[in-house]
Amino acid sequence: MKKTRSLLTSHRKVTFFMLFCLFAFTSTLKAQRVSLPSTVRTLKQSMNDIEKQTGFKFFYNNKQIDEKQMVKAGCKDESLTRALAKVFANTDISFNLSGKTIVLKKKNVQPARQTPKDRQKVTGTILDEDGNPVIGATIREKGTGKGTISDINGQFELATNPGANLEVTYVGYVSSQAVANGRNITIKLRQDTKLMDDIVVVGYGVQKKSDLTGAVASVTAETIENRPTSNLIQSLEGVIPGLSVSVTGNNAEGSSSLTRIRGSKSIGADNKPLIILDGIPFDGPWSELNPNDIKSIEVLKDASSSAIYGSRGANGVILVTSKRGEKGRLSVNYSGFIAFDKPYNFPDLMNGEEFFKYKEEALRAANSTPPTEDNPKPWMGAFTQTEMEMHEAGRETNWLREVTRTGIRKQHNLSLRGGANKTRFFISLNYTDNQGTARGNNFNRYNIRFNLDQEFTSWLSFSTSTQLGRYDRTTSMADIWRAFRMVPLARAYNDDGTIPNAGWEDSSEAFAINPLNAMNQRHSDLRWKVISNNVLEIKVPFVKGLSYKLNTGYTYSNSSWKQYQGRDSYYGARANGILNTDDWHAEDWIIENIVSYIRDLGKHHLFVTGLYSAQSHVYEQNSMVGKGFPNDVMYFYQMNKAATASGNSNYNKSNHLSQMGRINYSYDNRYLLTLTARRDGYSGFGSDTKFGVFPSMAAGWNISNESFFKSHPIHHVISNMKYRLSWGKNGNEAIGAYSTLPNLATYNYLNDDHTAAYGFYPRKLASPNLSWETTSSINTGLDVTLWNGRIQTSLDLYWSKTKDLLLSRSIPTINGTGSVMDNIGSTKGNGIEWQIISNNITTKNFNWKTTFNITHNQVEIVDVGLYDEFGNPTDDVASRWFIGKPINVNYDYKKIGIWQIEDKNNPEGAQDVRNPFSIPGYIKYEDVNKDGVINTEDRQIIGRTQPTVKMGMSNSFKYKDFYLSFFLSAQIGETRDNALYTCATNNYRQNRLMVNFWTPENPTNDYPKNTADTSVNPMNGGFYEKTDFLRMTDLTFGYRLPKSLLRNVFLSRAEAYVNIRNLFTLTSWTGMDPEFIGSQYATPPVRTFTFGIKLDI
Repeated sequence: MKKTRSLLTSHRKVTFFMLFCLFAFTSTLKAQRVSLPSTVRTLKQSMNDIEKQTGFKFFYNNKQIDEKQMVKAGCKDESLTRALAKVFANTDISFNLSGKTIVLKKKNVQPARQTPKDRQKVTGTILDEDGNPVIGATIREKGTGKGTISDINGQFELATNPGANLEVTYVGYVSSQAVANGRNITIKLRQDTKLMDDIVVVGYGVQKKSDLTGAVASVTAETIENRPTSNLIQSLEGVIPGLSVSVTGNNAEGSSSLTRIRGSKSIGADNKPLIILDGIPFDGPWSELNPNDIKSIEVLKDASSSAIYGSRGANGVILVTSKRGEKGRLSVNYSGFIAFDKPYNFPDLMNGEEFFKYKEEALRAANSTPPTEDNPKPWMGAFTQTEMEMHEAGRETNWLREVTRTGIRKQHNLSLRGGANKTRFFISLNYTDNQGTARGNNFNRYNIRFNLDQEFTSWLSFSTSTQLGRYDRTTSMADIWRAFRMVPLARAYNDDGTIPNAGWEDSSEAFAINPLNAMNQRHSDLRWKVISNNVLEIKVPFVKGLSYKLNTGYTYSNSSWKQYQGRDSYYGARANGILNTDDWHAEDWIIENIVSYIRDLGKHHLFVTGLYSAQSHVYEQNSMVGKGFPNDVMYFYQMNKAATASGNSNYNKSNHLSQMGRINYSYDNRYLLTLTARRDGYSGFGSDTKFGVFPSMAAGWNISNESFFKSHPIHHVISNMKYRLSWGKNGNEAIGAYSTLPNLATYNYLNDDHTAAYGFYPRKLASPNLSWETTSSINTGLDVTLWNGRIQTSLDLYWSKTKDLLLSRSIPTINGTGSVMDNIGSTKGNGIEWQIISNNITTKNFNWKTTFNITHNQVEIVDVGLYDEFGNPTDDVASRWFIGKPINVNYDYKKIGIWQIEDKNNPEGAQDVRNPFSIPGYIKYEDVNKDGVINTEDRQIIGRTQPTVKMGMSNSFKYKDFYLSFFLSAQIGETRDNALYTCATNNYRQNRLMVNFWTPENPTNDYPKNTADTSVNPMNGGFYEKTDFLRMTDLTFGYRLPKSLLRNVFLSRAEAYVNIRNLFTLTSWTGMDPEFIGSQYATPPVRTFTFGIKLDI
């Protein structure tokens, strides 16, 4: 406890220092606006005004600078740089900014007599691609020692020989050359994209791409920005081979999704990847991150790459890196968009007339009451009063239209980036206002990010990455699921426009509740989160290449959720009001001590990393339920007035302790070797198995760097070729904090005097030997670059085996429980990933680039802890786990058609005497064992529930200042039950899909006959379809104003674009959406139209 307090105290100090830096720097930025009178005044007067308004101080030699000279510099609320330029415009004084100091000096103008007659003075300006001045660029006259650097305005002056060649260099840019044939020249520098792409974040450091030995894929900020969305994970859909992002629903936060790296390896445990944000674990929703803050995303796919994260790396790792500041002029960026989400592909449910017709038909067929003169249609008594009134009035309710709307999403981003000398900063503000397509579904996000890099000395530096967020999920959303089921002859509104609690008179709340009634409830759902990562780095002065880094991370989350169901709601009306509250907070801290050593000895390169870290997670929750209130006036704020109230509290804490060592070695940039070992301890496991060791090794061969390759003519075609091979072991902890401990449940009873007493009984036994699921995998890959980067391709093959699966094992109930969690069973998998990037056409005015990736992955069960008498693994049929088959399969009766009338003399009876279900109009199943009887022996595997192949392809075109891009995604090999066809709706107490019913006159094999019960599907089999699809996921068209039009408006970029998501989908799936598999009764898919702008100052 003392140690924890000490850590928290240390973190508070670091946080205070970070906030102090934020306050100080923000104050500086605000102060850098200057206003000066337009009258002629002394230089000293103008400098005094600038010092008072900005806090900057002038530094100069008063023997060189004449303070009394007269200057005229009228300006109003202008930047410091522009104000200084006006003050010194007509003087022989130059200025330079250094921290909070403005350094003045005489311009070094050489007298004409000192310059040889054969030399000339050349002046010019160095600009980047966006037209911004490049500060500190080096300009040299080739072949001489003459040179200079560009000033704060990107300008330079240099005496050269006539016609001399000038070379301009600047870090991060491609060197440029120009001929000194004029007195004033402009040189534009282009960013060195090859150098930028060469650096990859690999966890606890970075590596050159050419030195990578593992399977690591990267996504740049450009890719994310080109697919505008408020949810970051949607930008990655289909972009990276091996990373599966399946959209499983639609909501205001930007669609729910399922993220997997190389499939699911575990049967019962969680398969989601580990997410690392700026060096610390992130476990929140993707919607809480601002996509515009992200610089890059790296996906560690193989065991060698992810083994550095040990017990949590079995499912792969996603590294998210936010943007940092850059030295140079202050850059201000604004981007914003408005998006319209239009629901589409509504299922064809019955309308009012169809529902009335087919309900009457089904009731008439099931009727057993003889008609009488007074009651000629006795089956009509099953219709409710509301149904009859609606039908007779010719009215109906399209419930899906009632509960949905056109969603509107608005997002605004403002960022400031810059730096000078030893300080760099990045500040961003984000506001997102989303109205979902389900009525009442809303999401608001307020994010502030502050990233600071401060170099105190050449050996000491500090950096912080901090995000503050407020997330408002307050919503009283219409019930989509009930809208699918509610009969079309029910009422949505009362005559006075209010929403009734029940839509019609059905006796069951499962069918009666009005889908709109949930909108009458009052909700409040607010969450606040602070994520802060602070790093102190020391480069040991007396040992070259040795550095120590203290990485501290802290995350605090606080949530407050309230719901009040008043008397205008279905359940509230029955209980005189129901109030639910749920408040929780969570704290996560991590401290990492990282030692690195980098050394080059001739052709040998060594990079050694050591880690010792501790991490803790604390969660505390308190919830209350109150019922029976005097009125609804106080709604959230009357728990003390409840007639009955109950509460519940939860608390859990877990700790991690880790050590890691990694060695990266390369020889002559040809032979690469990576060795890693991590030891992890987790408090959630048993006393005997808290620690585990996870090793890995990888090797690489840069074939293209071999002398025999360079001397071969093929070297002119194949610019780069590298072979990779890796092996590693990872863990998947995947259990809660106290899962290995015994657990008691309460059982209340009465004493002899009839007073209440509380008893306990064992609900779960201890599992002291419970430990990690362990995945061992091998990865081999080949990276090839053709024609100096014109084409880049990468191919990976992998094999994995996961053992010690966390599964429930049956035990005799005499122990007080019938099962216990244990490490039993195993799975194995393999796959192939291929990606190709082609720069098809690159000219001055036109560019065309294509990226294509394809992934095949399969995982099958090896063992589930059940064995036959010979010790061979056997199937667990009850759990639908089959040896040698995928983890998730459809195990059911296979529908092969509809029973037709074969015996004309028995048109309504069984057509096969062995099968009592062979009645015309009933579903016909495949008789697997050919015994003429349909029973459990005829169940079979009907396809897998995960696709075998996923593909993605993007094309981007640019013509002058116009650009166009589109992205296609596809999947093959998945089979699913289309729940919309269920026969459970045959009771006509709920609406159903409009289908092609079988009748004697319409002997179709599409769907059984119309009945008022489920007898036509006697084995309750599913309706299985392929979910293969090809989708135009993303289409963007944009225009960037030419630089020539922006020079006089102080903008370096002005851009507008239109983006369309889900333009079309080609599929044989007849449900709502082939990816909405989790629930075909979810909010319908949307087609999104986005209009946005981007401005840089």
